[in-house]
Amino acid sequence: MDLETGLKALKRLTRPDKAVTVELAGGEPLLQFELIKELLTEAKKVRPMLRFALQTNGLLLDQEKLTFLRQNRVGLGLSLDGLPQINDLTRGNSRAVLKALDLLDQNKVGVNITVVLTRYNLAEMPKFLLFLGSRPSVRVINLDLVRPLGRAESTDLKPMSEDIYQAVPKMLSTLDFVNQRRWPPLKIREADQNLRRACLKEQRPYCMAAEGRAVAVDPAGDLYLCASLAGRKEYRLGNLDDQNLLDPVEMSQDWCLPPECRKCEVRLICRGGCPSRRIAYNGRPDMKSRLDCALRRTIFKESS
Repeated sequence: MDLETGLKALKRLTRPDKAVTVELAGGEPLLQFELIKELLTEAKKVRPMLRFALQTNGLLLDQEKLTFLRQNRVGLGLSLDGLPQINDLTRGNSRAVLKALDLLDQNKVGVNITVVLTRYNLAEMPKFLLFLGSRPSVRVINLDLVRPLGRAESTDLKPMSEDIYQAVPKMLSTLDFVNQRRWPPLKIREADQNLRRACLKEQRPYCMAAEGRAVAVDPAGDLYLCASLAGRKEYRLGNLDDQNLLDPVEMSQDWCLPPECRKCEVRLICRGGCPSRRIAYNGRPDMKSRLDCALRRTIFKESS
């Protein structure tokens, strides 16, 4: 993406009086670090209420970049799928990622770790949690079940539901063990959501995209309902240069709770699971993802 497109996106899709979060992702956004610096500098002038977050694999993170991101209050997410022998199977370059974690620890910068759950790493997750628990910079672990999209479309990385049923109790038990020995506590996003949403009395959308309050912008300025669906024309809203764009609220109408989930005891917590994952697995958003269901139901059962 060039600077003109980035600034055009910020000006068209946000308002100067409204707080909005902008996530810089890829690919690998740190490949375009000069663009990021320019974008954040210019954004302060036109949209001072914007919040920025950056999702990186950490390979290019160094002291100079970290200092800039920290000074500009950019939230950091790091992608890591397991201990080195596991992470090397799906991502590679684990040594460089661990170096980035060392840097975050040394600078006392908090980070969220996004783990893509696959058939390779589920059984090893308790060991991975012990490792992450020893890292003071790691605050939250996001469990992101693999979607057969993009790079993962041509590979069979999907775990089995039975793998999830077996792994989750061990993961939560390990998390309790870790949190008896560290502060602040290490959180697993999905387990934390289970606790926070337990008292809800009404059904809510899964995410901002599911209620038409988020869009993804690709380098060409094309807009999509969700970044995971970029390139799929049926979810394209238009281009930043178009005078009129499709309405994301209308396009997300069928991203609500799937019919088969409407009597489920977990529905207020899981919210039907990720719509883009439903599309990736089923080709349509109105059918639940069996893996999402297995993960959320098991966490609910073990946390209740």
